[in-house]
Amino acid sequence: MNEAHDRAPQGVPRPLTTREREALIALVERGKPSDGTEISADDRKRWLEQVPSTHAGARCRCGTCPSIDLTDEAGTTADGDDRVVLEASAEGALLLLFVDDGRFSYLELAPLDDDVSFAEFPEPSTFTF
Repeated sequence: MNEAHDRAPQGVPRPLTTREREALIALVERGKPSDGTEISADDRKRWLEQVPSTHAGARCRCGTCPSIDLTDEAGTTADGDDRVVLEASAEGALLLLFVDDGRFSYLELAPLDDDVSFAEFPEPSTFTF
């Protein structure tokens, strides 16, 4: 997670938007681990099973991205020592999904140019894996 981004105060978790859900699923299904390790089909299947119960928590307040904490319905965020980061790219941005101790923790869109902003996640059909 980009610690330089301020996050909005944690409120009541909300359901993911369609675009957030699509980005999450695309990264789980096809995202490449940032450290080059292999992700098993069982891990990807287990993570996909979490999607229906995943909610959006605090949103980044940088003003240039739609990045969000990922929580459960109660607003609990994952935090752990065993981290997997899945990545993809889209025009002008890097997409990252953080999975901590087997649970989603953060969905990030990092603009590659300081002068570009994104109001929402791009269409997953535009992702490069």
